[in-house]
Amino acid sequence: MAAGVFIPPCIPTLVDKPPEGDAWTHEIKYDGYRTQIHLSGGKARAFTRNGHDWSPKYQTVLSDARDLVRRDAILDGEMVVQDQTGRSDFKKLASAIRWENASLVFYAFDLLGLDGNDIRKQRCDDRRQRLRDLLGDRRQSSRLQFSDHFEGSGAKFFAEVELLDLEGVVSKRRASIYRSGDSTDWKKTKVYTTGEFVVIGYERKRGAAPSLLLAEETDTTLHYVGRAIPAIAQARRDELWQALEYLHTSHFATPIGAGNKAAVPVQPVLKVMAKHLRGEEKLRHATVVEILTP
Repeated sequence: MAAGVFIPPCIPTLVDKPPEGDAWTHEIKYDGYRTQIHLSGGKARAFTRNGHDWSPKYQTVLSDARDLVRRDAILDGEMVVQDQTGRSDFKKLASAIRWENASLVFYAFDLLGLDGNDIRKQRCDDRRQRLRDLLGDRRQSSRLQFSDHFEGSGAKFFAEVELLDLEGVVSKRRASIYRSGDSTDWKKTKVYTTGEFVVIGYERKRGAAPSLLLAEETDTTLHYVGRAIPAIAQARRDELWQALEYLHTSHFATPIGAGNKAAVPVQPVLKVMAKHLRGEEKLRHATVVEILTP
């Protein structure tokens, strides 16, 4: 197996709750950019989830990887930036890549190749043990870290992750091989919350799911927070679009309309309940779960 040849990553399936049983282990889901690091002949390269070479952006991490790993290897993991409590902070990641490269940390959670050998067909727990051995004892100062796992109840581990305000959990079947693309052997469970928002517009682009533009209501104004896709029964969805067409107006009450030609503004009277990832300034992975009667 030649290092430097990008391998499409294994993508976990989103589920409502972690699987249970001894066949599974569970890890923290880090909130960052999926990254693949290739080490060969004392050189290191980093690829994004889609195979783009971002080595120049990750030089500090790659420098630590070269110092720590003295063998040819292909590592799968997540590039993150962490806050003072050690939690990954997604909203600061893009800025850190550009201006604070030294603050980046790579959490390695799988080993795909070692010394030129393809080990993707080995068991997941065997690959991870080889990865742990390869990285050695944890060094707090290193920008290359091993992603530890938990053995036991997935529900219990997820509850602890919720209390820590982390993004979620990735559960992996211990005996599974590594397959590129969507996988049911890897399952991700995310921490969500719900909130009440005002609909200030919508988008219905060809080839994409229609979405609502939502805002939070303050004492003096409406603050745009992001988009959400309706996840309600078809009959209620039809009622929603009829109401939005009736509420169409010629301008936005907030600046969100500037430069957004696909956005259709509406009078800000309709409220909805939306489910979204917790702890974010803007809505991420948001869905509308209920329409509130004005």
